[in-house]
Amino acid sequence: MRPPELGFISVLHYACKYNAGLGVWMTDHWNAIRGHWQLLGPPLRPPAEAVEAYERELDLSKAHVILLGVTPELAGLGTTMMAVDESSDMIAGIWPGDTALRKAINGDWLDLPVSDASIDAVIGDGCLSALGLSTARRALFAAIAGVLRTGGRAGLRLFAGPETPDDPAAVRALALSGGVSTFHELKWRVAMTATGDAPDHAIPVRTIAERFDALFPDRKELSARTGWDLPTIGTIDVYRNSPAIYTFAPATALASEAEAFFGDVRIALTGSYGLAERCPLLVLRAPRH
Repeated sequence: MRPPELGFISVLHYACKYNAGLGVWMTDHWNAIRGHWQLLGPPLRPPAEAVEAYERELDLSKAHVILLGVTPELAGLGTTMMAVDESSDMIAGIWPGDTALRKAINGDWLDLPVSDASIDAVIGDGCLSALGLSTARRALFAAIAGVLRTGGRAGLRLFAGPETPDDPAAVRALALSGGVSTFHELKWRVAMTATGDAPDHAIPVRTIAERFDALFPDRKELSARTGWDLPTIGTIDVYRNSPAIYTFAPATALASEAEAFFGDVRIALTGSYGLAERCPLLVLRAPRH
């Protein structure tokens, strides 16, 4: 597969640079998260209504699908599926298991192990936020477009920040008043108060933990006011020493980036769960080969 140029840097060159640096860090980060997977919930993990949105928007019932990551809630989509994840621990820990019709492999999203223009559909859940740079997002869009056949489509559920970052004091007040549905929604809201400038809209994962500590120094108070148990609140501690970087770009910015690689780009709702308005499905069709 010969990726197109992105300014002075090609997708292939960027993939090598990414895997030699940040990719290793992200593997360690996800290996740590794997141990807390059962404590996670929406919006970090897709609820049933979000899973239904993939099927509704992409018509996956007869499709050969590539899944970016090993999100177990998405493992049943498509006629056949190949899931690709760089973390062997995540595959061993959360993938529901290979069958005759689905399998998970250790691999690189930017160098998918399939032929050009051979895949019906590519899906992913929050995968754009796992890439720390806008350059990496564009590289992923290029990789997806390259493997999709004519008529193929992709759907990526976003964790999209607002156009203007949230006010930290407002997020604290909302949580303590019972206005946040889950602790995992709160983690994303806290992160979205501190993202950097365009085009990356990035935040070091450890900064999310630091910002949380500053806003909610008394976890017992937070637990009492919200009903969230302390082990669930404690999942924030996985972020504390992580070298990873997340991005929370607005949905409009992500759609604009994707338009360089797809002729048909739109945003679809994924339900009414907490923070669903910031977790739409980015639907990509008409790949530019």
